[in-house]
Amino acid sequence: MPSINKLRGLYAGGFTVTERPTPVAGDLRIGWGQSLLLLLLASSRSQRCSMQKMHFLAHLSRTAASRELTQQVLARNKEPKDLSIRVEPWVNRAAAFAIANGYVTTTGKQLLLTDSGKAAAAVLQKEGVLAEEVTFLQAVGKLATEQVVERIMKMEDF
Repeated sequence: MPSINKLRGLYAGGFTVTERPTPVAGDLRIGWGQSLLLLLLASSRSQRCSMQKMHFLAHLSRTAASRELTQQVLARNKEPKDLSIRVEPWVNRAAAFAIANGYVTTTGKQLLLTDSGKAAAAVLQKEGVLAEEVTFLQAVGKLATEQVVERIMKMEDF
């Protein structure tokens, strides 16, 4: 099982980080994106999901307000039209890096965690990386089935 330091080393790739006055764009935060992607897949049924579901959960897991609203929609206390969902460019990039690193593989139109990806996700969870997002994903990961996500994306009742 890879250690958190080994994961950091893989994500960093020998680069140095310099603090800047403005945030780095999401699609350039490779370690964060891969970590969220691995945790998202780990929380999904059969540890696999479509890119549509990946974009859905990745975007909605980012802020406390969107996490709360998503839980209310999935509990049917709010309507799907109340959600604002974006296709996030960083998700595609994180998926490409995760595939290249051997954490994820594709099966048709879905992404699937490999054994290495499962081990990496377990380390991330154990170390408390993205703890708020993990709590959210564990609460909604299996409720947000492919069919439910499809209906919500179409703003239909489910």
